[in-house]
Amino acid sequence: MLRVTGSFAATTAPQGFDLDDFEDAGIRVVERRFNPRDVIFTPGDPDDQLYFLVEGTVRLYKIYGDYKEATTALLKGSGVFGKLSLVEGRWQDVFAEAVDEVRVASVQKAALTEVIRRRPDFAMKLFASFSERLRQSDEVIESLLQREVSARLATLLLNLGERFGEVNGSGTALDMRLTHQDLANMIASTREAVSKVMSEFQRDGSIEVRNRKIVLVNKEALSERASGPSGLSVDGQLQI
Repeated sequence: MLRVTGSFAATTAPQGFDLDDFEDAGIRVVERRFNPRDVIFTPGDPDDQLYFLVEGTVRLYKIYGDYKEATTALLKGSGVFGKLSLVEGRWQDVFAEAVDEVRVASVQKAALTEVIRRRPDFAMKLFASFSERLRQSDEVIESLLQREVSARLATLLLNLGERFGEVNGSGTALDMRLTHQDLANMIASTREAVSKVMSEFQRDGSIEVRNRKIVLVNKEALSERASGPSGLSVDGQLQI
């Protein structure tokens, strides 16, 4: 197994994978380190590999409209990404960017296809990784359907709290710094709309901002906002 940077030790990989599993199966793995804001791949790059996040946080996003960004996933600590198919496509269709310092292991799809034919246990771990990743995508889609900005933002904050939160004496602090534009990109809204709602959340005591990090102070209040009315106007158009 190839380790691009020799200082890396074998560590636990996503969804039950240990990097030694790849070595035992005879699969060549390439590990790389990325700094914050480094791009891991972009639309147009070859779709011949699967990527496994070993450490750190990765953001997946697309560009739409007038060069606006829409975050489609935020992965921390573990997770599989790239096109979730063992069939090599022509190219990637999203951007993958390091949020902080990350370690990523990449595997050629052709090698995985051969191994799953003879290693059912390996195949089950791989498909479990796919299922978890698709579940996260379904949650993103569901959170955006016919809901007003406050409900979508409250849902997002609760989700981030579960996955990235650190509990302290007075709430759950998100272990990353997110701008209002970052949040807007995650819920298909605008920075102005998100800033307005975030101010409302702070006034009613649902959240606080400390050292530029969001702290969820009243999760019950956020849950109520998350289950609020849809964001449809009288003509049936989604309000963003």
